Amino acid sequence: MNQIKRFNELHQGNDLLLVNPMLQKRYDYIEPENDKHAALYEKLLRKDENAGFYIGVTTTGIACRFGCSATPPQRQNTVFSKRLFDLVSFGFRECKVCKPLTHGTEQEDIRHFVDLIQKEQHPEKYLKQISPDDSSYRRASRWFLKQHDGDLQKYVYVKRVNDLLRNESNRDEDLPNTLSFQRYWTPIGVLIACFYEGECCLLEFMDRRALETELVFLKKRLKAHLKKRSSPLSRQLGVELQEYFSGSRREFSVPVASIGTEFQVQTWKALKDIPYGTTRSYKGQAEHLGRPKAVRAVANANGKNRICILIPCHRVIGDNGDLRGYAGGLERKQFLLELENNRSLQ
Repeated sequence: MNQIKRFNELHQGNDLLLVNPMLQKRYDYIEPENDKHAALYEKLLRKDENAGFYIGVTTTGIACRFGCSATPPQRQNTVFSKRLFDLVSFGFRECKVCKPLTHGTEQEDIRHFVDLIQKEQHPEKYLKQISPDDSSYRRASRWFLKQHDGDLQKYVYVKRVNDLLRNESNRDEDLPNTLSFQRYWTPIGVLIACFYEGECCLLEFMDRRALETELVFLKKRLKAHLKKRSSPLSRQLGVELQEYFSGSRREFSVPVASIGTEFQVQTWKALKDIPYGTTRSYKGQAEHLGRPKAVRAVANANGKNRICILIPCHRVIGDNGDLRGYAGGLERKQFLLELENNRSLQ
């Protein structure tokens, strides 16, 4: 079974939008302009718990259940998503009234466990103290996957990044530069991009484990504070990502800034030499760089790439064709490769 079919089967019940004859994507983010929005908003007004969606209120940044007792927002201020995890990744905070994260379980230990993670200042340190064999942790993880179609550990990563971005945006730091950021919806997860002096210097999935470290590195390196800001460049990237995932774009024109060691920058530049719809082995990548014995160093440099998709590290695979080493997850890597391969055959 190819990975696209498997991906869709994992999310069966979600609406699927045909992108091209050989690829389907999840469509789990519905804005007011979407034809389905009006019907969902009517269900929201009726507090229909069986709607199968969560609501994001754009004016407050709050994510709620359809049965929330709070006053319904105006229609133009709402978006809907199949997964609460995606709304959280996009920066929405869970409602304290309807508690969408823990709703659906009567088990007190699970509710207590997840509530504790939400309130912890450093939830990842709390998780490290827990044995994988801890029954509450295992039950909470299984329940979270079933209820929210997401990984509890990744929720912690996203929470940490959201806290960093929220605190930075509200802080008036005495720093000379600004590192602006924007988030983007894609069929395989929420992306965050950072921009500095007219170039994109980061594009990562919000649930990447190293994302917080990368943001802190860029802040220190550029002596900049993070600020959510829309710009012609951020809007251009949004359009180009949309075209890429629809199969109509093969190359990106958004300028990128690769910030790293000389060898890392050389390696990342070589990644852009790999044509759309093709792959190259780590060994082949090392040979392309004129460093045939530096296979491991090349692999490490690929892993340090902070600008996914635009700098296509997903096109590098094992010598035997196996998928290896993609920080966004191997399912995403396979999805991107099949998207490009299917489109290149048309």
